[in-house]
Amino acid sequence: MKTKQLASALALTALLPLSLMTVSCNNNESDKTDADTTQNTTNSQPAAILDCDLGSSTDDLFALTMLYDAHKKGLIDFKAVMIDRGGLENLRLADIMNTYYGFAEMPIGKVHDAPKSPQVFIPYWKMAKPEEYNEMPTFKRTYTDDQLQQLPDAETLYRQILAKEPDSSVVVFSIGFPTNIAHLLDSKADQFSDLDGVALVKKKVKALYIMGGELSLDTPEPDYNLKQDPQNAQTMMDKWPVKIYFSPGSTGQKIDYVPERVIADQKNFKLEDSPVCKTYELFDCNTGQRMWDACAVQQYLHPEFYELHGPVKYTVDSDMVLHEQPGTLHFMTYTKTAAQDTIILNHIRKTAHGGIQKQ
Repeated sequence: MKTKQLASALALTALLPLSLMTVSCNNNESDKTDADTTQNTTNSQPAAILDCDLGSSTDDLFALTMLYDAHKKGLIDFKAVMIDRGGLENLRLADIMNTYYGFAEMPIGKVHDAPKSPQVFIPYWKMAKPEEYNEMPTFKRTYTDDQLQQLPDAETLYRQILAKEPDSSVVVFSIGFPTNIAHLLDSKADQFSDLDGVALVKKKVKALYIMGGELSLDTPEPDYNLKQDPQNAQTMMDKWPVKIYFSPGSTGQKIDYVPERVIADQKNFKLEDSPVCKTYELFDCNTGQRMWDACAVQQYLHPEFYELHGPVKYTVDSDMVLHEQPGTLHFMTYTKTAAQDTIILNHIRKTAHGGIQKQ
């Protein structure tokens, strides 16, 4: 499971300019609580990492733009995007998004041993292959294909970032498959840290925010993201040593950002050429798409929009259903009222520009 880590990191060093290789270091530890990020602070922004499965559901795009926006407001220090869906086109998509929204030097980590043929709901990955789908627009990119293919595996990049950050300061958002996080937990000491993966996470990470699960066990359902990679899901759930906040599917299901409104909002922000706007213009996004992933990010940025259930402990068996037990590190977030749902949607709409407001 750990082949190519050092080789990938060394290859990236050889190929990329320094600005694309370096992960910045924040030496100022925040004294805020997990979700107390509504105030802009100086040199105390928590480092944030997004682990996502771009190229299928469009809520990943809004999770990304919300983090871009939060970084530009000084609420977080957005460190990296980890891609947990295999394929060069999905790495290209991350590069396209980062470049368009002003994060061209954002480090990207690629998955190895990716889940096999996970379902694609909205095939906007085609926008990353204009040479094959010539009706697609061509977006500016920062990385060449050779550079993308030689990016470090995600767990190597995780370890590089975590090793440089203050203790208990990093926030990780997992809105895709558990593969990269399980690989991180299984990782061994390396040139970045003498700690193994579990010990490094315990020392450096403040909390993990996951899109997944359901609050009610009356009608338990397998978690979609977890069931794409059950073995690594089990590893993640068994080994993760610090707080986890789950954003259940039932919360995001209530947040319907309809295609017509997305397109109108993008044009209002003068972003008619954006990857988000083009996705909604070129593909059928009226497929039951909801803002599941965006809610997982938002529950950290605006905890006042949500209610907490917990602390408890969640485990998974082969059924990939979350099972609640007595415990202290796990929480589930949810909303109670239609008024909260409206506030949540309006906030997603306001941050869908990713901090860009073209003149």
